[in-house]
Amino acid sequence: MKLSAVLLQGVLSSSLAWSALAGEAATLPEGSAMHVTIQVDFGADIGQNFGTLFEVTDREGRIVAGAGFQGLYNTTCRNDRRALQCFVRPAVETTAPVHDALPRFSADTGVYIGDVDGRLLVRPLLSASRPQLWDAAAGAWEPSAEHAAAGLLGGDGATHLGDGVLTFERGRIAYRGETILAAPERETIHHVYYAQGHLFFYHDRRGVDEADSFTRVCALPWQPGQPAPDLSKAIAQPTTTLRQTTWAWGQLGETVLTVTNWGGVYAFRGGAWRTLRTVDGKSFQVYAMLNYYDRLLLGQYPTGCIYEFDGESMRLRELWPPCLPGVATYSREAQALALYRGDLYATVWPWAEVWRYDRHADRWTPMERLFTQPPLTAAVGHPYEAEIVAYNQANGTKHVMNDWGQRANSLVSVGDALYVGTSNKGGTPRPEGYTFITDAALAEYGLVHRFRWPGQITGQVRWTGAPTTFEVVVAEGRLRLLQDGRELSAAAVEPSLSAGLAGATVTWGRGMYGPLAGTILSHRPE
Repeated sequence: MKLSAVLLQGVLSSSLAWSALAGEAATLPEGSAMHVTIQVDFGADIGQNFGTLFEVTDREGRIVAGAGFQGLYNTTCRNDRRALQCFVRPAVETTAPVHDALPRFSADTGVYIGDVDGRLLVRPLLSASRPQLWDAAAGAWEPSAEHAAAGLLGGDGATHLGDGVLTFERGRIAYRGETILAAPERETIHHVYYAQGHLFFYHDRRGVDEADSFTRVCALPWQPGQPAPDLSKAIAQPTTTLRQTTWAWGQLGETVLTVTNWGGVYAFRGGAWRTLRTVDGKSFQVYAMLNYYDRLLLGQYPTGCIYEFDGESMRLRELWPPCLPGVATYSREAQALALYRGDLYATVWPWAEVWRYDRHADRWTPMERLFTQPPLTAAVGHPYEAEIVAYNQANGTKHVMNDWGQRANSLVSVGDALYVGTSNKGGTPRPEGYTFITDAALAEYGLVHRFRWPGQITGQVRWTGAPTTFEVVVAEGRLRLLQDGRELSAAAVEPSLSAGLAGATVTWGRGMYGPLAGTILSHRPE
């Protein structure tokens, strides 16, 4: 056996069982078929990111196949923890993805997207429309029955946990439908995240005056099966000002990370908070966090680039991604991140750019700009900025000059596709006097775009509470993903997609999704 060229030393959690088999590598036999079997014991579900099952690299070191779970949180929405990605792709890419847009279901100028139980969930920003689910087979939207009575606020949502679902909506946290924590009167709990056996959330109190008010970031120990937690037992990190919030959470090993909208960066580990960045009055916002190999990536404003966290400190990856030619280089925002078909993706405001990173080539490639109007310019920082400034001068108004910047605000991989949500800055309707934004230009705000490249499938994993076996099969023109003998997902693949498998190297439990959080009991490549 030989070590894979992409094997990196991960930041491993001492609270989890790590198999001696993780990191081992094997060579596939000649041919374009593959049958990989791996048995895993994930242990107790404490909200961990499950990480990589396996990764396959060809003789040149390029990733040609793999399977794993994304550790992803994009602008107030955590991805479905049980969504298992599986892909196979050619050693040399010769095709472009199919790109289209889904039909609209509302006139909203902004939508945010996530995934739940293998389906795309879309939350409109402002209108009375309720969250919608995309029926890929029917090619149509349907209302989310769970949210028929009320929509979702930013930071509301749900996550699979053990054999139940943890929900957090409008200041109430519930597990299996039973309330376990609710905000007291004049207080609120929001932007909940569950990880490492703790409930993490922002806790606000609006008292009779400022001295009677607070905002703090909390970590409250609790696991399924335990009694409802006591809010007074929360380990709290006060924020520097009231009513701070967050757009992203993440975790790396035993460390859980959050960044406030004022730029405070706080890391929790070993029962205590640590400040990585203090609020200094300068803009520093993070809109997405994603586990990638042995790092946690953070999409940041105003650089428009990615920071990486190694478990101890953060550093800026300059020109990650770069700027499109012909646009201003300031006030840029890397807002969404995702893994799809073996590559890293990032989106950037204010021109709704979609970028793809090829790790083997160490190269970022622009995929699309998701709006056709107005033309790119470096004369101003944002689309329609000059027109809004002129409108304010002519009408004595104080409209924000970047309100109609263009966001590709969220990335979600569901089934075989990568979806992108779009919006203006805050989802506000077009003012009546904004004749410079045509109806055609307006119609591009609030769309959901879809990219499809052959060779990617996503399966919804069942929680067993016991060791479970996964199989990935490439044979007879099919890519199949199975759990304990039951097919989770499948798709047709052309022979050219799997040509790079011959003599490729399989590495177990390490790869782009991060180290596997569990024990590998057995593995077998065929």
